Amino acid sequence: MAFLDDLKKQAELQRQQEQTQTQSKLVAVSQNFLAVQTKYKEIQRYLQELVNQLNVLNMDNPRSYFIEGFGLIDNFRARDYALSIDSIRIGQKDFINALVLRFKCVTDKAISIERTTPQQIDNQKDYLWQNNLKYQCTEFKNERGLLIRAVFTVASEVPVTAKFSADFESAKITLQFKNLNGFTVSEFVYNADEITQEVLDEFAKFLLDQPHKLRELGVHQLARRTMIRPAQSAQAIKDAQYPNAKAAPKPDVDDDDDDDDDGKKGFFGKIKSILS
Repeated sequence: MAFLDDLKKQAELQRQQEQTQTQSKLVAVSQNFLAVQTKYKEIQRYLQELVNQLNVLNMDNPRSYFIEGFGLIDNFRARDYALSIDSIRIGQKDFINALVLRFKCVTDKAISIERTTPQQIDNQKDYLWQNNLKYQCTEFKNERGLLIRAVFTVASEVPVTAKFSADFESAKITLQFKNLNGFTVSEFVYNADEITQEVLDEFAKFLLDQPHKLRELGVHQLARRTMIRPAQSAQAIKDAQYPNAKAAPKPDVDDDDDDDDDGKKGFFGKIKSILS
């Protein structure tokens, strides 16, 4: 039985080591989670003050957007800044999951687009949907009931967002801009402790189209990626090749997919006992 006793002791020792490693990992993860929460509160205070000031100042920073089927409009003005907070509940406590600064770029120009084939009509609907552009579509059919023409009346506003979201386990915060510079998506990644007053000030300058150093700050910016949908790139605005723009593939509607949600539920479940 001496050999079996040795195996039993080894198995017990391994279980204890695994438990210790698991507990240590959970403690480290919970510390990262709380560090992100502390940083989120700093960001929230900054964004709320920024929103308040921008709504008072009403700064004149015209932006250009190329709308497929219509053309370039270069007199969009930003207005109606707002901050929204996506919260999560762990145990009996509420925590910040994401922060989103929203505003609209508005033009006085009426936007009307006409399409004359079913394929063109479907493509136009997809294009407007993927870029979050509100519209009304009036369809015309022939005597046989076949669709032959459609007129799109597009709302004269473009929704713009700047979203701070986090990978709580690694204590990384992603800053994502949508529709700020044309119909594009741009991302910046930072360690939570890298988001300082300087970074937030450079964020505000970037948002207001002023000279900035946002792309130079943070260790992850060397590997940063800027995703630009083929429907309209920043370069397309510069070289005025708008008539050749193609509709981009339809993106996912939700900001967070189901896999991410399942992963987060598991993560929050693991640290619930520590945070409670």
